[in-house]
Amino acid sequence: MEVTVLGGFGVSKTVALERIPDAGETVSGGIFTQGPGGKGSNQAVQLARLGVSVNMVTAIGQDDFGQVGRQLWLNEHVGDAGVVEIAADTMIAFIWVDATGENRIALAPGALDAATVEDFKNVFPVINTSDLLLVSLELNPEVGFEAIRQARQHGVITVCNPAPATPIPSDILPLIDYLVPNENEARLIGKYLGWPQLDPGELAERFLESGVGNVLITLGSKGVLVRDPSGLTMIPAARASKVVDTTGAGDSFMGGLVAGLVRGDPLLDAAAFATRVAAHSVGFLEVIPSLPYSADLEDEA
Repeated sequence: MEVTVLGGFGVSKTVALERIPDAGETVSGGIFTQGPGGKGSNQAVQLARLGVSVNMVTAIGQDDFGQVGRQLWLNEHVGDAGVVEIAADTMIAFIWVDATGENRIALAPGALDAATVEDFKNVFPVINTSDLLLVSLELNPEVGFEAIRQARQHGVITVCNPAPATPIPSDILPLIDYLVPNENEARLIGKYLGWPQLDPGELAERFLESGVGNVLITLGSKGVLVRDPSGLTMIPAARASKVVDTTGAGDSFMGGLVAGLVRGDPLLDAAAFATRVAAHSVGFLEVIPSLPYSADLEDEA
């Protein structure tokens, strides 16, 4: 099974501190690291490490940071035929992580915002010949929405991780087989759609009524709420042996979920597997070193 991941790539600059400084405050004693990131790229690497054949679709700049991505995908066996280079800077993320593993992230999107649907017109064949398309929304959302339209026309399974939260056109919702927001993203998208304040179960129901095939709302340490045509199910989070950095947990979850789906697992089993993948990832600083291989999960079983 071939998966295409459409989303962001950038370089992350991380400072681990005892605590995040307040406004106007300086906190010393931090440890600095730098490495590749971006939701889409992280998800693609996680899929590849779980043995899935995967292609990346994103936009990078004609700069050194863009080449960091090229080298990463080469090393991780992620296809880059869907990567376009444009006249803008590669995305940069600045991340602060406190002693509990909680994080704060600021982005300078660069090429991800500047890219247009026209930039990807020669890339859509990569998507349309895949078995599954996974879309996150760091890359210009209009590119993702057009990819979903084209994918469904070609019978490709569509998974949308709507992060960061952005308004989703009403014609796109029925084209999404699996919608996977976290609780905050689900509430924001609901607000954009004019819905009142709802709890996660009610939000999942509304998304299903809007045409989405299946809805999974991730709830952090509480687990994931799954609403499929048969009903509503709460999947508890897998237990993490330690929590060092939660930055890539959502991307690791998405990789685990899609890996389960493409190998034919029932949805609830795929979601439970995804919580195991995410639980492993929070035990390490920085995203790429934290993403587990299949063998790492077997060792923990």
